[in-house]
Amino acid sequence: MPVNMLKKKGAKMSLHEAQERIKKLKNLMKSSNPHESALAEARLKVFNIREARYPKREAKPSAPPSDGGLRYTSNEIEVLDEVPERPHHELGMVEVEQPSDQKKINWDAMHADLRERAKQIGADVLVNIQLKGTVKQRILCATALRYLTPVEIEAIKLQTKYEDDEKAYYEEQKERRDEANAPPID
Repeated sequence: MPVNMLKKKGAKMSLHEAQERIKKLKNLMKSSNPHESALAEARLKVFNIREARYPKREAKPSAPPSDGGLRYTSNEIEVLDEVPERPHHELGMVEVEQPSDQKKINWDAMHADLRERAKQIGADVLVNIQLKGTVKQRILCATALRYLTPVEIEAIKLQTKYEDDEKAYYEEQKERRDEANAPPID
């Protein structure tokens, strides 16, 4: 398969091309010319493989809502079918109701509103999107999750470390008592 087939639509370069660029810059850093090596080092520091591989996505206005305001789609919020394995915190349920004066359901607008509400409360992911309500009252809801930062994960580990150490201490004490009270072996 040609290398160019690996490019994503709108991307600057494929993965192979990005890896080649990094190799060339690393080789240029070993150059005997100090200006050339310094320039290569500076370019390697600012080279972002993710930016090179994926096109920039900007919020684009969707169809104007019935209230006349301008709505933007929230592309940053992921929508998943299952709870992610990555450590997260559940923020709760997010709900969006279809306006009562609107007869036809605009699913795209409701999804955009749901993502926007999730974004407002600081969510990273929406899980288990479902429709609830009645025939006349349509409500789209989902569970909002926020990924834990490495600092938060370390804090949780430190909190549970004390509990784990305490548990191990009591287990050791119990074993000593059991050994002391055990009948002798003949």
